[in-house]
Amino acid sequence: MRPEHERLAHAASLMAGAAAGAAVLGLVRVPAGVLIGSVLGSALVNRSRLVEGGPRSAPRAVRICGLALLGCTVATQIDAETVDGLLRIWAPLLAGVALLLVADVVLACLLVLRYRVDVVTAVLACAPGGFSAISGVADEMGAQLGVVIAVHTVRILTVVLLVLPVLITLARAL
Repeated sequence: MRPEHERLAHAASLMAGAAAGAAVLGLVRVPAGVLIGSVLGSALVNRSRLVEGGPRSAPRAVRICGLALLGCTVATQIDAETVDGLLRIWAPLLAGVALLLVADVVLACLLVLRYRVDVVTAVLACAPGGFSAISGVADEMGAQLGVVIAVHTVRILTVVLLVLPVLITLARAL
């Protein structure tokens, strides 16, 4: 198979895996199921197509289109009410962000010093942010994408599947 056909087939198989995973976890109503399912579906497809040296990355065009779609999705959720709400809570918001960043720096330092992870990978693995956005930045900056994705996947799964149900249960009890 010619290289351009192989890249196209790889991109198509990744998208099919993402769609299948998103559909399955979305239909069974797993919290954040579409996101988690698309990651797991693509990962399974990619793992089954291993080449020498490890899994293949998605073609650049697929990554760029994905990030552009993510940007569009996020932008459509910002309105005047959202901005007004942020302006009303600016002080505690900034305090929370500062505390989160301090914790992230401490964790990144631990990854660098204890586990010999490179600085860029450690910072992006510990950085607050959306899974897709951080993964895109990590890929562009040449970080060890597997490490960044693994840390953020554990974070998202922990929050969505463990912490969120506990917080909802506590809120209903009050």
